[in-house]
Amino acid sequence: MKKETRGLFGLSLGHYVLDGYAAILIPLYPLIAQRLNINIATMSTVIAIGYSISSILQPVFGYISDNINKRFFMFFGLLLASIFMPLGYIASNACVLTICLLLGMLGNAFYHPQVTKMIKDFYKDNQKLSLAIGVFLGLGTIGYALSPYISTFIAQKFPYENYVYISLIGIILSFFMLFFVPKISKIEEKTTVNFIEAIKEIMLNKPCMFLAMITVIKAALVMSFGTYIPFLLNKFGFSVINIGLLVTLFYVAGGISMIVSSRFEKYLKLKGMIALSYLPLLPLIIAFLVSIKYSKVFASIILILIGFFVLLAAGVVLAHAQRTTTKFVGIISGIIQGLTLAIGSMLLIPFGYIGQQFGVEVVLILIAFFAFIASIYTLKTEII
Repeated sequence: MKKETRGLFGLSLGHYVLDGYAAILIPLYPLIAQRLNINIATMSTVIAIGYSISSILQPVFGYISDNINKRFFMFFGLLLASIFMPLGYIASNACVLTICLLLGMLGNAFYHPQVTKMIKDFYKDNQKLSLAIGVFLGLGTIGYALSPYISTFIAQKFPYENYVYISLIGIILSFFMLFFVPKISKIEEKTTVNFIEAIKEIMLNKPCMFLAMITVIKAALVMSFGTYIPFLLNKFGFSVINIGLLVTLFYVAGGISMIVSSRFEKYLKLKGMIALSYLPLLPLIIAFLVSIKYSKVFASIILILIGFFVLLAAGVVLAHAQRTTTKFVGIISGIIQGLTLAIGSMLLIPFGYIGQQFGVEVVLILIAFFAFIASIYTLKTEII
């Protein structure tokens, strides 16, 4: 097996498991809150702290990754997530739960920047880089989508004290990856500036910043759908099981789209990929909101299509952002995968107020309209 193939296989498998651990507690939060006797507000705060800190810290760990040729973050990232996320289910109080989520999501922040930098190191700047990044991101998204079903099944079948045995999968895989994934090549150009100076230099990189803006919109779209669609489906009489299934299929469709996106990129290039990803969303969301009143089946099909399109350009955008520099690949990976997610998550605050006043339908149309405008601007701009 070629070096780059081994690297992509091992890192993508690790990403599938890592993002699975990131989502493993999502369906169990109500059970945890009931057992610990904490309210929704406290639970939401605990979750927000863990996920936000993880996203914000990714550029920092990306900066460190740019200057080391040890697979430290790859190994300990998966190890931390596999140990502490399952431990969160058996936490004895809210403080312990917060610590578990922080350490578990810290593993997530460790893993992403260094590993995506490693993929670029394996594939350099050849045409297969977008395919490799798409496969990596796609498998992670599918792992994130399927994990809640697996964790729910285990929680129902076994005593909650035994839930920690799920950690064994990630622990074993962490050590397997040390032997299977090729070592990082010697770093030819180490970063000679401090983190703040590096960030300033990246902010002057107009193509990179434009792609980061595009990714913020993607993050806001994904977060909005993940948050508001279940409420909307419940409003129109979908069962809890069907809501869970549709949310899973939404993310699985997105994972598949990232895996196949490089095939479209051959013909559409970067601008065309962004347009293909964002332009259909506004009409699709309107069609979804209209059809849900008359046909649950048709509305479900449209929702899955939205999942396919909303993540279609994610891998291509990350690959092109990495190509904008040779010095700060790790930091840029952390910005595109982590910091933009944090910013997109923060947009849920004003969207929440809008949804409260005017309905979640207005929020979905509004964010799709922003994506529509962004795609039109992308086609006209000379920045990328």
